[in-house]
Amino acid sequence: MIQEFQYKGETFRVNAHGVAGHEEVFIIHLVDDEEMGEISIDRMTEENDTSAPIEAICVMLCDKLIIEQEIECADPDAGFAWVEGNRIRKVLPSNTGAAAH
Repeated sequence: MIQEFQYKGETFRVNAHGVAGHEEVFIIHLVDDEEMGEISIDRMTEENDTSAPIEAICVMLCDKLIIEQEIECADPDAGFAWVEGNRIRKVLPSNTGAAAH
């Protein structure tokens, strides 16, 4: 899955692939559609709550990135929200039997 979301008034993109709870997750901070900073976690090998939903992992990584990059957030009190309509890619399981078009 590659999808944009808003957190603390900032725009981020998540690229997550793998089985739920065991994904590799990459977070990129976007400013005016430019990639400004990145952080990641491999949930198969790094310490994390494997039962946590992807949204919680995104927030955890964003909080770390905000500190590391000293990002001055536009709205520090704003929560997490997916950007509707900006899912760039959703990969379907290979056993769906659906033909690629």
